[in-house]
Amino acid sequence: MSQSTPSNSADESPSSSDLCGRTIGEYHILRRIGRGGMAEVYLADQESLKRQVAIKVLRPEYTQDEQYLKRFRHEAKAAGSLNHANIVAVYQIGESHGIQFIAQEYVPGRNLKEFLKKKGPLEVSIALHIMRQVAQALEAAAVAGVVHRDIKPENILLTRKGDIKVADFGLAQLTLHGEKVELTQVGVTMGTPLYMSPEQVAGGSLDCRSDLYSFGVMCFQMLGGKPPFTGETALAIAVQHINTMPPQLESLRSDLPQPLVRLIHRLLSKKREDRHPDPTSLLAEIKQIAKQVSTGKSPAADQYEFDTRRLEAQPAGLSAAAGKGYGRQMTLFVFAAIVALVAGAGIGWAARVPDPFASQVPEAKQIPQLTSAAAQFYYAMNSSHNEDAFLAVIRYFPEAQLEVRRAKEKLGVIYLRKGDYTAASKQYDEFVATGQHDPNLLALGLAGQAIVASLQGDATLSATKMAEFDRKGLRLGVEMDELLRQARERNYKRPN
Repeated sequence: MSQSTPSNSADESPSSSDLCGRTIGEYHILRRIGRGGMAEVYLADQESLKRQVAIKVLRPEYTQDEQYLKRFRHEAKAAGSLNHANIVAVYQIGESHGIQFIAQEYVPGRNLKEFLKKKGPLEVSIALHIMRQVAQALEAAAVAGVVHRDIKPENILLTRKGDIKVADFGLAQLTLHGEKVELTQVGVTMGTPLYMSPEQVAGGSLDCRSDLYSFGVMCFQMLGGKPPFTGETALAIAVQHINTMPPQLESLRSDLPQPLVRLIHRLLSKKREDRHPDPTSLLAEIKQIAKQVSTGKSPAADQYEFDTRRLEAQPAGLSAAAGKGYGRQMTLFVFAAIVALVAGAGIGWAARVPDPFASQVPEAKQIPQLTSAAAQFYYAMNSSHNEDAFLAVIRYFPEAQLEVRRAKEKLGVIYLRKGDYTAASKQYDEFVATGQHDPNLLALGLAGQAIVASLQGDATLSATKMAEFDRKGLRLGVEMDELLRQARERNYKRPN
């Protein structure tokens, strides 16, 4: 492939360990942004198109090894054959003065591994948002005959527009006209032990269902807080993928909807024929969960929709008030918000929405009115518990029952945390008064009343409210459940 003439700095030996400041082809290297087993990744300016790109450079020690070069080129061809919004785009495959490189889309933001490290287990709605987009990427890859072979959190990028992009098809296996391209060799680990499918561990043939298994492991980790299998060595972990059944996900998260639990455990089936047959059927199931929530036709299914804003707004990463049944009612609206905001962001890079994983909303006087109640709540969830942002939902969209109710729920917690017990009491009293035919709303109200009474030193009233809560067999989401647990401990320790 022809290359434009590099600058003088590019005439240095390709064995140089740092390419910062050099020019490779038409790409001026700015800084190193990543490092993998066989390549390093740099941020670069593509001068001809005035854009920033990511340059993946094969490590110099591998450039003389034909097998490594073969893998490197197959990576580029596999990824380059894919054109999908949820897949990192490959722009060019090239070589310049002995430097083998791939120029690809630069995705500012963070990867899922970094995000999970910061947030811990994710809310169901956030996990579904990620799952849907990764499944779309895998569907596109399967149609093109590409098996990723290394689906893991490090390869899932969270963009500043709220999109998800799958990166690094470096371990992909092409299936062209039914023929596999075998690139495995001694000393080369294909995939990552934490996420490898049983057939991958055993060295068997792979198809898209192997990616679905790895995807299932990642989903288990997103929701359960840890992968299903851990161990001190790679071998110890790998063997478990073949011989050990994963723990029940619902034992780690009692608030999870059963259809989602079943979906993930199906993905983790040891036999590939027991998994979803392809990403298309998986994606259809994820969408069906969303559809059932939006139509309200399957209350027993206890299913959720998507809400990326809750990622930053909730430090613990778990559902704020989504016990079984409540979550399906409280989060069904957010998918519409994401579609609206992401679609608007797609107009152009300069017109993109703020980073839903990092940015903060303005203070009260600057809070804008958005186009819908769903978008307004979506915006408020990134406010780091900004009271005014949630009040704006109620003020701007008083007729939007679902969003108003959800905003009031968040306000109740905010009032508790800042010690405004009068405002908190008013909110939870309203929940009790209006929740006589809604057990989930009643649960919030009674729990809130018990917590407020405990914080105000009235252990007797607090215990009474707790007893009523317990007698009705009500359930809470993680955040309120923890506040109620703390109230029980306070009451127990308080002298008579």
